[in-house]
Amino acid sequence: MASVSSQLNAVSHNRFTPLATEDMEFCAGGNDTTTTDTINDQEVLRSNGHTAVAVRGDDVHPSDIVGWKISGKQVSQRLNKPQLNEVTQSSKPTSQFSEARAKRIVARITKASRMPLNLPREEQKIVMRPRGGLCLARLEADIVMSAVITAANVPKTAAKADTICTNPTQNIIVISTPDEERARYYASVRSLYVGGRNYETHAYCTAPHGTVKGVIRGIAVENTAEDLHENIVNQANPQALEAHRIGNTTSIVILFAGTKVPNYIKYGSIIVKCGLYRQHHNVCKTCGKIGHRADVCPTPETKICFACGAPNPAADHAARCKPRCKLCNGAHATGAEGCTNKYKVPFVVTQRRWERRNAGSTFSSQDFPQLPPQQQNEAQKRRRSRSRRRDQSRGRSASRGRSTDGKRSENMNHNLNQQRPGNVISWAQAINPQAANRNPLNHVAQAKDNAVQSLRNENDQLKRCIAEQRAQLQEMNAKLNQLINAQQQQQATQTPPPSPQQIQPRPSTTENNTNSAMEVQAPVTTEANSAEPETIDVAGTSEPAPKKRALEYARERRVNARQDSLEERQDRIEQTMKTNYETLSQAIQGIQTKLDALIHALTASGLIPQQAFTQPQ
Repeated sequence: MASVSSQLNAVSHNRFTPLATEDMEFCAGGNDTTTTDTINDQEVLRSNGHTAVAVRGDDVHPSDIVGWKISGKQVSQRLNKPQLNEVTQSSKPTSQFSEARAKRIVARITKASRMPLNLPREEQKIVMRPRGGLCLARLEADIVMSAVITAANVPKTAAKADTICTNPTQNIIVISTPDEERARYYASVRSLYVGGRNYETHAYCTAPHGTVKGVIRGIAVENTAEDLHENIVNQANPQALEAHRIGNTTSIVILFAGTKVPNYIKYGSIIVKCGLYRQHHNVCKTCGKIGHRADVCPTPETKICFACGAPNPAADHAARCKPRCKLCNGAHATGAEGCTNKYKVPFVVTQRRWERRNAGSTFSSQDFPQLPPQQQNEAQKRRRSRSRRRDQSRGRSASRGRSTDGKRSENMNHNLNQQRPGNVISWAQAINPQAANRNPLNHVAQAKDNAVQSLRNENDQLKRCIAEQRAQLQEMNAKLNQLINAQQQQQATQTPPPSPQQIQPRPSTTENNTNSAMEVQAPVTTEANSAEPETIDVAGTSEPAPKKRALEYARERRVNARQDSLEERQDRIEQTMKTNYETLSQAIQGIQTKLDALIHALTASGLIPQQAFTQPQ
């Protein structure tokens, strides 16, 4: 038994320890004659989860029982290692790892291609593209500044108001200036003197902020720049600002004001389809890197295969070249036709996606009503219970192996029963409507429904008041129109009032004694007989015709005064009705806004389902 114990200890310490011949015989029971008995010829020893097999009569070499020699790390390395075999490479499917890696590369290049700071939007931007192998990443900042200012012939005092910025990824220089004259100087630079050498440079002005680019295709190459400007930038296309041809192709890039590109534009007299201009990722065909173009490559002496990236390709390299795209990891050259990641996402598209994604999160705290104090206390208790539950679960995780499943489940159920709030709907309450009606949450929902119904009733009442006031206003307008028409008809039938010269003023008392019998002849025109004169006595006696005219004149003045008062009253009534209508409209709008916010808050918090506010059809 001592030998068996020693072997068990050896097995427990060394996983694969061969047994000696005599030990095997002892484990088999020491009977040499029972070789045909399988049970006696082979004994299985178990200790601490390990198994040792003792076979009688044969010595086991250590190499026969060492198991699998390869480790998990080697398997992972073998799986992640690129396959050089053509058969295995063609049969290997496109994995999610490759797609994720391609997306990360595109995101990294896009982020690195951005400017390091936000330049003022209202200023003009000029881009300088140095050629001839000038690497801006290896130059000091003051050297770049001096070279740009010297080449543009701009005074240093005036250049302090400008901003010069380099983009090492794209290997370009960006200048922002508020002055148009200095912008023309910067755009006219054709070479930069750096390190005792002149580097050819191409400078141009970029599109201003608040514009978007569109593209049309199928325009003949024979059309000059003047023809393009005449046929595109006109009154038929009011948003078009400029138009330029892309190289020697039939595609035309058009600059539009605003952030929207029209679906169609008018080129001369024909309608042409227009689409959003998408810029492709910059891929250098000289060094094979992503981020800059071949004209500004900092290492133009590098020679590689653009398709597969092999350095210094031989003459017969095309026969065994296997292209691989660095943008999408596809079996084609980088940025070739059909590449899914060839084009950049335009900024306007990114901005619209961001606005749509954040459209639902524009509510402020004022849009949601405050919960009652009782519900706030219950919500705080639920949050504390959840945090306490997480802390207890973390504390139990260390001793989870020492506790039994039954005790752990009982403890968890006990804690959950203690921490369960009173307004949580159980499965029995969800099935049984009567039990659900006894839930306090239903009372809260009923109170919310009553509040919503009261708001709706108030809204309907306000609408009825507005309708009644509109009817009253229309009735008053009709009466006023009738009164105005009657007055106009009366004025048309009446004679004009007498002039002041027809009635002489009464003489003074001193003259009454001498001229008491004097009569003044005054020709008066009447409707009956305009040729016969009538006399008016200075002492006070007059004929009936002048008295009638005076009465009519007084009556007309009273009618005019009444008409003026009615018009003023109508104006006041109209102003009052307008003010009341605006007040009621604002009140209805405020009630509707509060109602929508209340419904949104109730449904978002999960206290009441969305079906509770659905109107029955």
